[in-house]
Amino acid sequence: MPGKFPKTALLAWELGEGLGHLPTLKAIGGALRDDGWRIAFALREPEPARAGLATLACPVLQAPFWPDAAVVAEPSYSYADILAANGFAASRDLRSLIDGWDSVFDATKPDLVVCEHSPGAVVAAFGRIPVALVGNGFLMPPADGTTFPSYMPAKSDGRSQQAILAAMREALAPRGAIPQTITEPFRGAFRGVYTFPALDPYRALRRDQVFGPLETLPPLTPLPAKRHVFAYSASDAALIDELSAVLMDSGAQASAYFRGRLGARGAVLQSRGVRVFSEAPALAEILPGTSCVFSHAGSGLTAAAFAAGRPQILAPRHGEADATAKLLEDLGVGITVAPMERKRLREAIERVHSEPQFAAAAQRAGEAAQAFVERANGLARTVATFAAL
Repeated sequence: MPGKFPKTALLAWELGEGLGHLPTLKAIGGALRDDGWRIAFALREPEPARAGLATLACPVLQAPFWPDAAVVAEPSYSYADILAANGFAASRDLRSLIDGWDSVFDATKPDLVVCEHSPGAVVAAFGRIPVALVGNGFLMPPADGTTFPSYMPAKSDGRSQQAILAAMREALAPRGAIPQTITEPFRGAFRGVYTFPALDPYRALRRDQVFGPLETLPPLTPLPAKRHVFAYSASDAALIDELSAVLMDSGAQASAYFRGRLGARGAVLQSRGVRVFSEAPALAEILPGTSCVFSHAGSGLTAAAFAAGRPQILAPRHGEADATAKLLEDLGVGITVAPMERKRLREAIERVHSEPQFAAAAQRAGEAAQAFVERANGLARTVATFAAL
């Protein structure tokens, strides 16, 4: 145990929808607390996260974030596009974001800031507080170059990255910590990539340590003899009517969880035999009886289904999901349905169940994923590195 004056870690999540960003921070926060650290959280969605963090008995604050994400006019197909859309395009906007994070730092007085998709916190802490950057492969682009690399073939010359660097330099000039490149603040004192190497869109360029997911993964199990599709979506998802129609066709051969308020749609689905979960089910319990998983290619569910050895059908809704879906397709364990239409979805479900190569590839991938996580020992190695910092 540390001595009389324990260190304080602030665990931050700033961008991204849903609570999929929380498991990594919760795992790290719990391990740090057990190691004698004081911990506090600053989260984009603190209220729905409080129940899951109750056992840690620590402060949970509202994280500052840019309220009106914009569409990038000239994308570089890199992490810089996310920055440009969320307050980094102009120095005055970035200065406001930095001021918000400064207030959180003043309230918590951290010795270390652990940032999961929290670029505002990274820049606010630059030159002031040590930063550990953590996240999945997409959210942890290589930062050893002078610019962020593209996660797909770029159609831009990257001029947007130079504009962001200029805004960062101007916003940080009053405190004297002026980055020389757009990537410099994002190198941090520690970088932990928590994904499977096969699902890392930057794997060809990656020099960072890849630890594998930190959350508890469902076991690898054989596919069930009977067909059963598990769908994970959201009540406000576009084209939810298309998904609902296909689920109703499947009847008792389908189950689903929709984040948000489903309303009367849930009753209609249940009347057709579909099992509708009111809360997100434990994947370790639902996946053994599942022959195929449908999702929008969010990193948490795709990683869990990957480790469980399940074929996946994917309807991505943003750049990160597009990259994940392509990687799963390339591995032979997934089919992307784009555009999302009921005919395409029915055909994908039929292909996954009638063409045995999908099941075989998914089982091989799950076996490799389970072995990688066991070897990586990511959480223990992460906390040991923090202690050294």
